[in-house]
This record gives sequence, C-alpha cells and structure tokens, in this order.
Amino acid sequence: MSDQILHQLQESAQLALNSQSVQEGVQHLSRAFTLFSEEAIRLKNAYAKLQERFQTVNQELGLKVAELQRLTHYLNNILTHISDAILFINLDGTVSLINSAAQKLLKVKPEGVLFRKFWDSFADDAFGFAMRESLKFGIAHRLIYRNEMEISTTFIYEGAKLYHGMIVVLRDMSEKQRLQLVANRNDRMKELGEIAATVAHEIRNPLGGIRGYASLLYRDLSHNPGLQEMASYIIEGTKSLETIVNAILHYSKPIQIQPQTVDMGEFLRQVGKFVKVDPAFPANVKLSLHIPETPLLAPVDPGALKSALLNLIFNAFQAMSRGGQLAISLFQREAKCQIDVSDTGVGIAPDLLVHLFSPFFTTKKMGNGLGLVEAQKIVQAHFGTIDVRSQVDVGTTFTITLPLKR
Repeated sequence: MSDQILHQLQESAQLALNSQSVQEGVQHLSRAFTLFSEEAIRLKNAYAKLQERFQTVNQELGLKVAELQRLTHYLNNILTHISDAILFINLDGTVSLINSAAQKLLKVKPEGVLFRKFWDSFADDAFGFAMRESLKFGIAHRLIYRNEMEISTTFIYEGAKLYHGMIVVLRDMSEKQRLQLVANRNDRMKELGEIAATVAHEIRNPLGGIRGYASLLYRDLSHNPGLQEMASYIIEGTKSLETIVNAILHYSKPIQIQPQTVDMGEFLRQVGKFVKVDPAFPANVKLSLHIPETPLLAPVDPGALKSALLNLIFNAFQAMSRGGQLAISLFQREAKCQIDVSDTGVGIAPDLLVHLFSPFFTTKKMGNGLGLVEAQKIVQAHFGTIDVRSQVDVGTTFTITLPLKR
C-alpha cells in the first residue's frame, strides 16, 4: 500500500472520528472503505502479476539449473576420461580437483587428497618446483620432467577470488619412452635383418662348395681313417653353419599372417592339450590353465600364434629342470586380450632382460637366440606386444597383448 493511500485512509478515519453527525461520519468511513477496496484490488492484481512473473522466473531458473547440471556432468565426464592427469590447487594450497588419471598416476585416493592442503598429501617439491612459492608469487612452469612425468602448470585468475588457482597437468612418459625404445629396437632389427640376409646369401654359395669338396675328400680318404675323421668334422661344421644361415634367412623374411576370428579361450585349451601329449612335456611340471568361461573373440592366425606360444612354453620347461608350475592365463583388458605364460623356474637376471629379444642372444648352451625373436615377430604381425618380467629364483612371466579388432 502506497504512502499516499495510507495517508488518505488515516485522514478519512480522523474525519470520521471528528464528525459532528452520524451521517457525516458514515460518509467519511464510506470513502475510506472505497479507498481500501480499490487498493486491495490493485494489490491483488499486482500479486497475481508478481506470482505469474515468479513462476516464469522459477521455470527459467529450473531450465538454467538443468543446463548447468548437464554441463557439469559433461565436463566431469571429460575430466574423468581424459588421459592427462589434472589437478586444480587453490591459491591457499587446497586441492579442489583431481581427476581419475591423476589418482592413478600419483597412486592416491580422492578422499586422501581433495580439499586438503597440497603439502599435507605430497612433498612441497613433488612436482619438481616449490609449490608454496609458486602459489604465493604466481610462478607458472612449463614442461618439467620428473620421475618419468611431464609437468606443466597454468594459473587462472578469472571469476571470484575463491576460484583462483593453479592447474597442474601431468603426463606419464614411461609408456612413450617404452614405445620409443621398441621403435628404436625395431629399426635396428630391420637393419640387422637386411644385413643378415645379404651376408647369409653371400655365405651360402661358398659354404655349399666347402661342404661338397669336404664330402669328396671324405670319400677319397677311406684308406686313412684319421684324415677321414678330420674331413667329417669339416662336413659337420658346414652343416651347423648352414643351419644358422637358414635361420638367418628365415628371420629376415617378413611374416605373413592369415587372421581369422578365434575364441581365444578354446584356442588356449587346445594348445594346452597339445603340450600335454607332447613327449617333451616334463613329468615334473604341472600345467594349469586360467581361462574365463565367457568366449573372447580375437582376429589371429592360429598357426602362427600357436608357434609363438609353444616357443614360450618350451622355454619355460627348460627353465624348470627340477620341476615346477606352468600357468597359461587369459584376460580381457578393455579392447585387448592378454595372454600370460608364467613359470616358477630359475628366472632371468635384470641385466639380461634388456637383451632377451635380440637376435642370437641366448642363455642356453644349445640355442641360436632366434626363438624369442621369431615369437616377437609373430605377435607384432598381429599388431600386438610381448613383454617379460622376471625375478631370479622366483620365475618368469611373458605377456602377449593382442587387439580384439584389427
């Protein structure tokens, strides 16, 4: 009610009280009632319009809140699934955001880090710079390398001061470095294969001549057993060299695979049966299969992959001369399948592991060092990877990872 109407009502009421007659008082009261009724109707109309406006604003606000929730959910999904590790640290040092990649990389749980001071969870220089000093003076850092991590920071000063702070982006460089090492090794393998093929071709012809002449010499020395035995050594030596030359030529050729859709579980069961009936399977080794019941389909060349697996399996047998356990396991890792071949043998020393897939490197007395190289070529032809981890006197595990789609 406006001050003017209120003043008129008070004035009419006062005149009614001061009236000289009843008729005059009724007139003043009637005027006051009329003013009150008109003001009540005006207030009612104003309230109706206000209520209508409130409903409109409330509806618009609801739409904006829903849109804000959708946007928040969208951004949270991006932060959750982005491969880079991200933290947001307020200027006072409080960690207000840490995504899934950062939790995994830093090996922390959100409840132990979120809304706590950074230095309560990490060392002040955990990222290669003084966090307190950087937050105090707004010092951003670009591409710091620490503990196989690439670290960069950016400051945000937009909006309310409460939301000012530092964004820390962490990238795990270990996988990139591993892939770079594999790429470098593959380049060296390719060059070595080309050189080896050329050398092998050049050796094969004169080697055949030496073997032929040695065979003639062996025949002509039948009357002299001592000299004939020496000739036989030459023949045996050329056979050994020929075996190595043939292995080199085979190694230098690219592998052509014929992939088909295969149930990996059933495939590994068949490999297990084949191994068990093989006469070379040691009686003192126990073979166990760990395969899920659910079918796991992958595009592989069964013959080639079986050859690679048998190479790993028989290597495992040879590492367990006193007996032990051999386990073949199958796992699904997102869009890939993983095959583990584990033994409880003598293990491999760390300084030998780095040379394990190098041609002609072997820890066996009778071996040419091309078996594992051939297995690696087969796996790579499937666009997969093969890795090894080992501990001396504990055992060794070879891990083959293959894509479920080509």
